[in-house]
Amino acid sequence: MPSNPATPQQSFLRFKNWFIEKALPLWVKQSYDHTRGGFYEALNFNGAPATGLARRVRVQSRQIYTLTEAGLRGWHKDAEALAAKGFDFFLNAACPDEGVRGCAHLLSEDGEIIDDRRDLYDQAFLLLACASRWKAAEDDRALTLADNVARFLDRELASSYGGWAEDDRGTLPRRQNPHMHLFEAFTALYEATGQKQWLDYAAKALELMRSVFFDPGRGVLREFFDGEMKFLTDRSAVEPGHMFEWVWLLRNYQRHSRADLAAYRRTLFSRAVELGEDPDFYGFIGNEISIRARPGRADKRLWPQTEYIKACLAEAEDGNTDARRRAAQLINDLFETYLETPTPGLWIDEYDITGAAIAPHVPASILYHIFEAVAETDDSINAGDAS
Repeated sequence: MPSNPATPQQSFLRFKNWFIEKALPLWVKQSYDHTRGGFYEALNFNGAPATGLARRVRVQSRQIYTLTEAGLRGWHKDAEALAAKGFDFFLNAACPDEGVRGCAHLLSEDGEIIDDRRDLYDQAFLLLACASRWKAAEDDRALTLADNVARFLDRELASSYGGWAEDDRGTLPRRQNPHMHLFEAFTALYEATGQKQWLDYAAKALELMRSVFFDPGRGVLREFFDGEMKFLTDRSAVEPGHMFEWVWLLRNYQRHSRADLAAYRRTLFSRAVELGEDPDFYGFIGNEISIRARPGRADKRLWPQTEYIKACLAEAEDGNTDARRRAAQLINDLFETYLETPTPGLWIDEYDITGAAIAPHVPASILYHIFEAVAETDDSINAGDAS
């Protein structure tokens, strides 16, 4: 394989092979605490676990989902078993009373709950993990937990102004981000189970995006809102990575519904490119961008780049060959930057506005983003659309 692949298919294969041969074996071997249980929050740049860090429950869910899905694709012989082990720990440590009030927020390294708030973002990834565990093993505990969480959301977090509260403590501002991941999880649960209730929940989240989060005048996604879901004008920065994420999620949702979402996808994609790309740094995407500032001039984490790849491949399904080529170029550039680490299979999480690497370690939470981007390239290869 050439160092700078000549075709999109070569770039996609390079990305897939790196994940299967370098990243996945390393994370299967090093990311789980077999003594105390649960997944580590991060690895150091030598591949050893980063210790002394509290463990976010959402990271446990993300790792369960990622390893389950990688196992289903046949990418690692031990991924499924590790995901199952992680799910056992997750249920026992983070979901008291079978999750009748969902999952807690934060665990100690010893697996004790140290923050018992019920955070909406955490519940979204719990549901995503449940979808994957049902798909892989038809684990009844996954459906019981998902049903309990759905009832909890409606009972305690549902808002008369739309959507669900940020947490069970009335935290403000309210955000679009947890609702986006609920949309992802509800759609995944429908895919896994065929139960219409989950598609109905996804439709509720979609309606909130169309009526509240999406700003048709500027063609952007708004992020922060007050308790009545009114946009906070003093928090006007946008996150192009989330706009790309919605492009991919809307395409996926369309597979299961009759909704025509093409106009939203086109607008979000084009505006995210326009606002987010930094022409001075590979065209990578900035984290938060003012719609009045120079495009792309911001710190840049890895995850917005993986969401850009996914959105490009979603657009390529509609025949956008330029988007396919852009996905390939992004992958090539990742190998020159974020994925260029002394220990193969790790990554640099963030560059600052000057192009300097500023990540202190390798956060486990990003494996989920990378996996989904690699899975999209794999699907494109399998569909024969990577020319």
